[in-house]
Amino acid sequence: MKKAFGALAFILLLGGCVTDSSPQYSLAGGEKGVFTSRNPGTPIPLDRIKGMDEQQLATTFGAAALDRKDEPARVLRYQSDACTLFVSLYRRNGAPWRAEFADAYDTHLRPLPPDQCAGSVAAQKRRVA
Repeated sequence: MKKAFGALAFILLLGGCVTDSSPQYSLAGGEKGVFTSRNPGTPIPLDRIKGMDEQQLATTFGAAALDRKDEPARVLRYQSDACTLFVSLYRRNGAPWRAEFADAYDTHLRPLPPDQCAGSVAAQKRRVA
């Protein structure tokens, strides 16, 4: 009986060593994103996005899906069929909000070039209410 119990315990311990090989997604994984859009538009360079105010962003990208304010920073999230674009704005010394940075991710949260994503968002922009 002791041998059977020992063998069973050994089998159970080995079973705990098996790992799942399903894909894992991470923002820090280093894996490049895949850009596939039905309406990719024309890429918008990051240096063109930098410096835009709220009205220019709304005209270019439409209504943001998310608007988060944490003084002195603000983040707007825009979406298209291929990606999510985050635009970070800052207000300095009482001046209006201005875009200072943008980053983009594909549908599996892998990083993309912001210019491709910005073009896609602009081509598919949501109406500003």
